[in-house]
Amino acid sequence: MEASGIKRINDIIKKTLDVIEQSKGAIYDIAESARKEVEELKQELNQLKYQANLIMNECRELEIKLAAGRKRLAKINQEFDKYSEGEMKKAYQDTNDLIVSLAVARERERQILFRRNDVERRLKNSLATVEKAEKLMFQVSTVLDYLSGDLQRLDEHFEDCENKRMLAIRIIRAQEDERRRIAREIHDGPAQSMTNVVLKAELCEKLAGVNFEKAIDQLKSLKGIVRECLKEVRRIIYDLRPMSIDDLGLQPTLEKYIENFSREYCLKVDLIIRGNVNRIKDENIVLAIFRVIQESLNNIRKHSEAIYAQVQIESNDNNVTLRIKDDGKGFDVSSLNQDNRNENSGFGLLGMKERVELLEGSFYIDSIIGSGTTIRIQLPCNLQGVN
Repeated sequence: MEASGIKRINDIIKKTLDVIEQSKGAIYDIAESARKEVEELKQELNQLKYQANLIMNECRELEIKLAAGRKRLAKINQEFDKYSEGEMKKAYQDTNDLIVSLAVARERERQILFRRNDVERRLKNSLATVEKAEKLMFQVSTVLDYLSGDLQRLDEHFEDCENKRMLAIRIIRAQEDERRRIAREIHDGPAQSMTNVVLKAELCEKLAGVNFEKAIDQLKSLKGIVRECLKEVRRIIYDLRPMSIDDLGLQPTLEKYIENFSREYCLKVDLIIRGNVNRIKDENIVLAIFRVIQESLNNIRKHSEAIYAQVQIESNDNNVTLRIKDDGKGFDVSSLNQDNRNENSGFGLLGMKERVELLEGSFYIDSIIGSGTTIRIQLPCNLQGVN
């Protein structure tokens, strides 16, 4: 193989090492976050168990009192001539109050038991996440050690380079699979819980009745807050992985994303698609296109001071070309280098370039200060030899 080919493979492996190292840190953060959540859930579970014991004892005491009250009413009904009207009225009122108190206590008991069961389920999922993250950290460390140790002998192990390229792509896929799993868990967990809270708030409104107008107003306010939380959770899910890519495909997902982006940030963005993007079957390529557009628009919003952007996608049988243009202030392209990477900037231009090149694509940036920026990317419609 030519020296230029070996150098290119060397560059790819070095970039892969960087990606793996970053992934290792991300996995560590996930594990630490999961461990923290486990401790918090354990404390919450103990508190809920304590509350459940208290409310169950309260229910038992109210049942005993209610049984005694009913027994007294039965006696009054049999010997009503021995009791004054006031005594009878008080006995009926006391019994009715006990019935209401018991109903309220049982509802509280039901809600606490529901919360306890939900926390137990979340705790089980968090423990499983910790275990998987620790296992994955070990595997990634093993891969990192292997690649680092073998990097100096690439000229003698060219056949292994193809395997390492596949490994890099699978690592990217593993990252996306993890995002999909987390998105599904959040969707099935917190989002559903928020929905249940709204339903319970509506139930409380009905129980409160007209004698608790202030409480009803507070519950209505609570519903509004909860709905906003639900909206935010769903936004996080979309950022992690828009599940509409799996359900509807790339084009409808991009159309909806750009529509929401334009509305939220008051930045006019046109989407132009030429050719049938549905011909792109490789999930890695589809996800790369979406992530590049997502990050490019975020960069335009944050840094370019543009008022207009255009996203063009052209697809043929073999390749897909992506152009993202804006009318912003532009920048000096020569200032882009590895040292300028901002750890807080997310995917970033360099990250996009690395990802595209790992997927056998090409990445170009054309920008003139005062005249906007154009990003051009070309990717194969399908990767060869990637399962």
